[in-house]
Amino acid sequence: MERSKMQVFHHPSCLVHDPPHEILSGQPVPYKESPDRLVLVRDALAADSAQYDLKQVPDFDAMKYVSLVHSSEYIDYLETAYERWVSEGGDAAGVLPECFPHPKLPPRLLDPNQMSAIARAGFYCFDLSSPITADTYTAVLASAKVAIHSAKELATLAQTATDAPRPPGIFAITRPPGHHAAAELSGGYCYLNNVAIAARTLQHIHPRSGPGSAKIAILDIDYHHGNGTQSIFYDDPSVLYVSLHAQGDYPYFTGSAAETGVGEGLGKNVNIPLPMNGTGDEEYLVALDGGVEVVKSFEPDYILVSLGVDTYQDDPICTFGLTTPVYERIGGRIAQLGLPTLFLFEGGYYLPALAANVKGVLDGFQRPL
Repeated sequence: MERSKMQVFHHPSCLVHDPPHEILSGQPVPYKESPDRLVLVRDALAADSAQYDLKQVPDFDAMKYVSLVHSSEYIDYLETAYERWVSEGGDAAGVLPECFPHPKLPPRLLDPNQMSAIARAGFYCFDLSSPITADTYTAVLASAKVAIHSAKELATLAQTATDAPRPPGIFAITRPPGHHAAAELSGGYCYLNNVAIAARTLQHIHPRSGPGSAKIAILDIDYHHGNGTQSIFYDDPSVLYVSLHAQGDYPYFTGSAAETGVGEGLGKNVNIPLPMNGTGDEEYLVALDGGVEVVKSFEPDYILVSLGVDTYQDDPICTFGLTTPVYERIGGRIAQLGLPTLFLFEGGYYLPALAANVKGVLDGFQRPL
């Protein structure tokens, strides 16, 4: 059978989010989650037209699907934060909080609608790496549209693919990324949780519509723990979350192996923390094999992969030691599950190797089983 190309979806508005700086280790530094990341990956895949079919996502009303994950109050905040910030005298470079609610402070009822712009920034964000500029909302909504459209296309592909040499797969070039975003929190370069929105989209359009209608496994292979994704599905038995990440690194306060879910979701959250130093190719593959087995035992209908390649040995803000050749092996391991798979772009900040590493995962998935 002739091998079909992998569909790759993108949206030009994902490029307009471009803050000048973030705060890292107490210092203002150039923003590392730059538009160049998307351009490098997109262009590398476009150059391999024998394997990849790049398509621009059409514009559509995404709110029906975004609101399956995020509250209307939070969405409104993202849309209006910059305008309110500037009107109250905030720095035109972007919205950054200076104070945050803390569990050790005396509790009180908080109404964000009655807060100043700077107070609202701390209420809806948990760090200093996620500025909101005049163009941020446009970009994050476009990123969510890429996730939604890709999820719908995967559902169609899964119904029509037969006797293929590999499972159906699609890549969504989502930017900004999403796995640190919670239902009402931004942080870690993330504003809307793309993988969560894709999961709920698949469940919503499933013949047995609604949460729980389709079983979704999310495999997060970004260097950092996806604290936002974990929080969204922590009590949901229909979504399995498996994360391989650095122990003790950002976001610091989540990602323990002891975090296994609550209520009906107990056992459906599996964290596999790995040493910040000393995790190379073989150590990572052993851990990945364990995660793949967990996914297999869940018997999902779909796999969603939070595809971060900040696990690379030269990444400027991470400390794993993975090399470029191993990413193809990672993609091959995921393909062995034999299930419809949607890859969504997350982290990876070493630009000279970024495209090769992302493409390596996708190439490995594309190889005939």
